[in-house]
Amino acid sequence: MSEEQDVGTFDSLRFPLLVVTAIAAGVGLGVTSPATGQALAPFGRLYMSLLLMCIIPLLFTAIVSSLGQMVAKHRLGRQVIMIFAVFAGGLVLAAAIGTGVGWLTRVGTDLRQSEALGKLLLATESTATGGGLEDLSAAEGGQAEGFAELFSGNGVEARSQAEGDRAAATLESPGGFLAYLTQLIPRNLASAVLEENYLAVLFFSILMGLAIGYAPPEGRATALHVIETFFDSLLRIINWIIYLLPMGLVCIVAGEVARGGLEFVPVLGKLIVVSVITTVVAMILFAVTIWVSVGGSLGAVFQGVRAPLLVAFATSSSMASIPAAMIALKRKFGLAEENVKLLLPLGVMLNPIGSALFFSLSAIFAVQLHSQAPTIAQIDTLAMIVVGSVLASLAAMGLPGPSAVWMLGIILVPIGVPPEVGIIALLAVAPIIDPLFTMVNVMGNCTATCILDKQLSPEAPAEV
Repeated sequence: MSEEQDVGTFDSLRFPLLVVTAIAAGVGLGVTSPATGQALAPFGRLYMSLLLMCIIPLLFTAIVSSLGQMVAKHRLGRQVIMIFAVFAGGLVLAAAIGTGVGWLTRVGTDLRQSEALGKLLLATESTATGGGLEDLSAAEGGQAEGFAELFSGNGVEARSQAEGDRAAATLESPGGFLAYLTQLIPRNLASAVLEENYLAVLFFSILMGLAIGYAPPEGRATALHVIETFFDSLLRIINWIIYLLPMGLVCIVAGEVARGGLEFVPVLGKLIVVSVITTVVAMILFAVTIWVSVGGSLGAVFQGVRAPLLVAFATSSSMASIPAAMIALKRKFGLAEENVKLLLPLGVMLNPIGSALFFSLSAIFAVQLHSQAPTIAQIDTLAMIVVGSVLASLAAMGLPGPSAVWMLGIILVPIGVPPEVGIIALLAVAPIIDPLFTMVNVMGNCTATCILDKQLSPEAPAEV
């Protein structure tokens, strides 16, 4: 893609105040007029569908073209090991940090006997499961006693088995970790695309990129040229859609606020505050790492990644931010285009660093909600939380936010903690913190791409 072709792409994201204003307007509508917010929600979902419809073909064309170029230039080998080493190291480090932060801040210990949290859990569980409360006032009357019983004696024993069975079933479900392996190979590529099975598309894209890279030079050059043209066209379509982002945001945010309300903010305020501080610090550390890798100034780094971070925050979708991130890393930081087109899509699927941070912090929250926090002597439990958070973050890729939260069972079931109550509490707070951890996902992948770019770029590029 030439410089002339992408000049002006995502110009609409040069004005972050417009995005912030749209988010504020959506919150205001959702709070003051829930009926209006609910009426706008379908339009928000329609816009998200419009934005995401190009992501799978973009992922395919980006990986096939960049991997085909790498194979043609004989640059596979230790580079593959290096990529996966950086990804794995980042995931483990993020999970360890989330576990440590949750343990040190005791993020869930003060809520165990909270009557307010009990009422919120009751309402949230009803919403999450599609049920309704016939008489909320009557249910609230005995909630403090019932919630206290849940975390003591026979109360937790009575529900522990049922909740453990449900979480164990989650592991075996179509979105669970075991299926994460089997979904890599699609029986039918068309059905994988229709079902948004990103793992299957990723696997097929890698195979196709390798095959084209080993094709005869004449046919390879033609195929790569066609794929590059498709890639450029997809970016242009996404650019048109991004111009509608402010209107789409009003509908998305208004619908979310109208559906969930803001009553959970005072109850789960500590979790929200810890999440905000942790994600902000993580993004600052990532920005410093990018600064060291590419030079310039720290302010220029934040200016460069502004567009993809805005998309990530606005949509809570790492996939939707890929096009803006590709352009930012190439134009603002001078990274090699073929490296960016390979590493960013791979990173979104295989390096969900923000998700690992979220799951580890959430697991500690859930453990503390049920019992005392694990001590440093229980290093095996803490290690299981770290490993489980990495696995849960990979298993949750491609799932929508509320469904992804259920992957918390992958972490909690092996350490004997019933996951259901912690999951329901996290479902209540997800609309607030999910955009933040999505931004960490995007910033982490931009950082990994910057680190790997010089290692993957040849000193003297060969002709295809």
